[in-house]
Amino acid sequence: MVRGEAGTERDGSFAAGTAVSAASDEVSAPERRDDAAARQAMLTDEQLLARLIGFDSTSARSNLPIADFICGYVEAPDVALFRSPSADGSKVNIVAVKGPATGPSRYGLILCGHLDTVPATEPEWTSDPFTLVERDGAYFGRGTADMKGFCALAIHAFREADAATLAAPLALLLTYDEEVGSLGARRLVDTWPPDRPLPRQAIIGEPTSLEVVRMHKGHLKIRVTIRGRAAHSGSPHLGVNAIEPAGVLLRELAALRERLERERTPLGELFPDVPHSVLTVARIRGGEALNVIPELCVIDIGVRLLPGQDARGVVEGVQAACRAIEGSVTADVEVVGDNPPLLTDEAAPVHRSLSEMLGQSGSRGVSFASDGGWLSTLGIDCVLWGPGTIEVAHKPDERLPVDEFVRARELLKRFVRRFTGSPEDSL
Repeated sequence: MVRGEAGTERDGSFAAGTAVSAASDEVSAPERRDDAAARQAMLTDEQLLARLIGFDSTSARSNLPIADFICGYVEAPDVALFRSPSADGSKVNIVAVKGPATGPSRYGLILCGHLDTVPATEPEWTSDPFTLVERDGAYFGRGTADMKGFCALAIHAFREADAATLAAPLALLLTYDEEVGSLGARRLVDTWPPDRPLPRQAIIGEPTSLEVVRMHKGHLKIRVTIRGRAAHSGSPHLGVNAIEPAGVLLRELAALRERLERERTPLGELFPDVPHSVLTVARIRGGEALNVIPELCVIDIGVRLLPGQDARGVVEGVQAACRAIEGSVTADVEVVGDNPPLLTDEAAPVHRSLSEMLGQSGSRGVSFASDGGWLSTLGIDCVLWGPGTIEVAHKPDERLPVDEFVRARELLKRFVRRFTGSPEDSL
């Protein structure tokens, strides 16, 4: 079977042990389709998951093929469909809403997932990563856990909901480029019209092994560019080496990392494995050739901040570290990405209700980021909840336990009923 370009899908049949196959700058005005007869036929959960896996929607590619498929699958006379494009139009967020209009209390529910995945180029894959395969009680394929498994269930929960019986709106939100810094979610925050309020409660389907998570660390990305002066290596007195001072800067950054590790906050105990912020020098680039004095050295830094910690303080710490090398060279500090931490109130209805329904006590925190950091700036109470585990995400032979996928479907239907019934149901 030959892997296709973005948007290519596979054909075949589903059986145990074999591939599962499928039978602008502004948010768009709502689209409503009147021709119900032309609506796509309902797939099983497995078939829909196979269709989603069949799209190579890695972040480096356009997500328009998979977005167009989903829009065609959920559009109906009772659905208001919005497309929120990236600045260049190559990617799009999808927002689909059904049920009554969002009221002042913003009662209702958002089911949120991201459509992009990380690449699947590792040679250790034992099957085509873009063909869903079931074996050993699990579905294998890129994005099964993170997070097309949840997306398939959310799409079906949305499609199956009867708009005429909903007491509150149900929204389906599917974003682009979560894997490279929640760029789609940030774009949605920046462009979503304030006169179209979304429901206040949201379930984001990150793989949490069906545990409710109300907080996560952020991911701040900082770039330091050291600038010297190029010259022929035979005449070093005419140049200034930009790489040599990087050694001093790395020692200063290591000291900053150690200070961050010593800092503790009340929320740190909810991240028992790593109860502090983490600074990582992740990449260094510099030099053009062995006979040239290097003019530039670029250092990329990632910082995982705890909820409640201020990114500005870390940026100022990096700037202070750079002052140790300034003189013959200059060092410019740039924030190239900021995926904020998430901290949802423990008493938020979505956290309280899901915890009660699952019999979960206490709060959970995770060290990876999500779209929730940005979406919470719209006044949305977000929790992470979904099938699968982050331990297998971003790795060869990514997989999702079949029994967990099935259980998640039934739980998600209960959650939808709880938050789109009478307001008292979610209290």
